[in-house]
Amino acid sequence: MKAMTPGSHRASLSVMVVTVLLSLLACGTFLEIGLRLLPVSEGFRALAVNDANPIYRYAPNRTAVWSKGWNFSITNRVRTNNLGFISEVDYDPKHATPLLAIVGDSYIEAAMVPSDQTAAARLRRDIGARGAVYSFGASGSALSQYLAYANYVKDVFRPDGLVVTVVGNDFDESLLRYKQVPGFHYFSQNGTAEMQLIRLDREIPLWRDYVAASSLAMYVVANLEVAGLLDRSLKRVKGWFGADPKPNTYVGNTADHADPARIADSKTAVDAFLRQLPDRAGLPASTILLVVDAPRPELYEPARRDAATRSYFGLMRAYLMDRAVEQGFEVVDMEREFLEDYSRSGRRFEHPDDHHWNSVGHEVFARAVRKSAVYESVFGGARQEVGAK
Repeated sequence: MKAMTPGSHRASLSVMVVTVLLSLLACGTFLEIGLRLLPVSEGFRALAVNDANPIYRYAPNRTAVWSKGWNFSITNRVRTNNLGFISEVDYDPKHATPLLAIVGDSYIEAAMVPSDQTAAARLRRDIGARGAVYSFGASGSALSQYLAYANYVKDVFRPDGLVVTVVGNDFDESLLRYKQVPGFHYFSQNGTAEMQLIRLDREIPLWRDYVAASSLAMYVVANLEVAGLLDRSLKRVKGWFGADPKPNTYVGNTADHADPARIADSKTAVDAFLRQLPDRAGLPASTILLVVDAPRPELYEPARRDAATRSYFGLMRAYLMDRAVEQGFEVVDMEREFLEDYSRSGRRFEHPDDHHWNSVGHEVFARAVRKSAVYESVFGGARQEVGAK
């Protein structure tokens, strides 16, 4: 038997490496071609945030596919308008009719809901040509970012009324000490008595356009949410070794534990938000409507609903609503609105595998806004219910 020489061994190893690389390339090419035929999320292409563009928004005038999960359980086509906000209509800074602005996070961005079924679209149909309803939202926003959007809307559009939605993770995530995502605004004391609004600038990552050009890469990043998978896996490993023995449970898409420090910090954020909102919006509190989400899916079972009142979200939503009413804001508690609809129709307000409002949730939200004094003050006698003849 002839022994292999060092040269022949190196040649054999080289052939093996090349074969593996070519196989990986062929597999990647096959997956890329196959995924291009499927509704892979395409992303909204967030703009840089800096002095030239101080507010978080997206590349304007694009239509993109949005989808959920490895199996595309929810798919939608989403449009960014002339100013880079997700909306079926363009926004006119020189609008001549009464304007109601809606500010929020991913619930108002509503990428998972057909554009004609969002609350903003329903309200636009309701008011017709007699007024305008513009929505401003981005996934990841919190109370602090809502102030930044309110300020932007005041400077650019001069609205007659403002609606702000508040959801479970809006409280502590408004504080710089709890969250720091480039492009967004956060509260920071910076050694002062009053909370200051701090903007974290954002540059477009060099790799963004390369990833966005590949369906395979977008499937891994957006549909599989590989970053979240890695984070959850790391926490699970820590749990095995006792570093994190009690994994979080969630109510309102935020950890339910109500430790005193987190509650105290969150109350500080709420107080700063309510104190600054009228000036940021350029409106009296009486023309600002705060719409507070309900704990879901706890909503549908009395025992779980009662337990949710003692969770972090339950305590914080009650605190915000009480303080807001004291300070003259109009408040809508979506728990009451959802329960009323659920008792009558039995419909649920979120997708089976996504916590955001579905089209039914947006319908109930739009109905609650239509009943509000703020809506009446903006549009007055122009109101006409959807479907009225």
